[in-house]
Amino acid sequence: MIKDKDQVPPLMAFFLISAAQIGVGVLSFTSVINKYAGHDAWMSIIAAGMFIHLLIWIMYKVLNDYKGEDFASIHRSIYGKWIGAFISIVLSVYLLLLAAVVLRSYLEIIQVWMFPEVKIWALLLLIMPLIYYIISGKFRIVVGVCFLGIVYPFVLIFALIFPLKFSNITNIMPIFDHSLLEIVQSSVLAMFSFLGIGALMIYYPFIKDSRNSQKYAHYGNLYTTILYVVICFVSYIYYSQHEIKDVIWPTLGLWKIVELPFLDRFEYIGISTLFFVILPNLALYIWGSSRTLNRALHIPQKWISIFILTAVYFICIFVEGREKILQVSDFSTKIGFGLLFYIPVLFVMHFISRKVKRNAS
Repeated sequence: MIKDKDQVPPLMAFFLISAAQIGVGVLSFTSVINKYAGHDAWMSIIAAGMFIHLLIWIMYKVLNDYKGEDFASIHRSIYGKWIGAFISIVLSVYLLLLAAVVLRSYLEIIQVWMFPEVKIWALLLLIMPLIYYIISGKFRIVVGVCFLGIVYPFVLIFALIFPLKFSNITNIMPIFDHSLLEIVQSSVLAMFSFLGIGALMIYYPFIKDSRNSQKYAHYGNLYTTILYVVICFVSYIYYSQHEIKDVIWPTLGLWKIVELPFLDRFEYIGISTLFFVILPNLALYIWGSSRTLNRALHIPQKWISIFILTAVYFICIFVEGREKILQVSDFSTKIGFGLLFYIPVLFVMHFISRKVKRNAS
């Protein structure tokens, strides 16, 4: 049972959901989702956001029925000790990989755009103690980092105003130029930008009056969806479809347009500020991974956290080059995509389990 002093207000679900979704992928997702729907891909963001709303509703439906239980205990109740523990371990490994991908992708951007000669291991030695400090404390510290990770980088949104004077609205014309199937295919790619919401099933017991937090979780997903649509819209009217296909980080290209009297390279500010976006990702994913293993295997969370941080450290060191980073990223997103579609399966299994237990009693 979670003590009241360790719980957070329902409002914090807004920041927890958004902080889990928004990460380093915000720099590159616009060049990924246009693979099928082209300049209409902004519609796929809306479709993906609506699907995530459905998944959040399903998760709350399951979580509310179990009254304060988390992912590990729910699976133990439905599948039994061993199968339940195995599924919990899969989620834990996925969150570990997701944290490693986020961190390694960010370090790649630092190497390419800011410090080409910097050593990855040196940067990791600076970042890892900070993450351990955050996750080794109470969950409220993780929530505080998620709050700052949404509020502090908000100023970067105003940087999207500068590219508008160089934009061409005809780049997204004609609207509805692609088939429904193509928009759905792009929506599948867009859902990769919403990964991380599964952590809700881990930190749900830490939310005070958790039933009332559902609306804030939906607000958080709505905020993420609107943010992605705005970035997507600005990118598609600034870049032509031929240009954006060859750009790895289109959002960074938008930041390069910003000119201020006292600042020459605004993208350096953007990349530095982005650290406060990925820090909540890392803290929440690694905390969630260690918490899940703690609940499934009954090993002290402190030692699990050290093991996970060590694993993330070595993954980031050994994964070198753009190709290897993409391979690990693709592998983790496939697991994440499977977990997204597992949520409706869990809902069905929960319904069957309750019906069987009710008939048995």
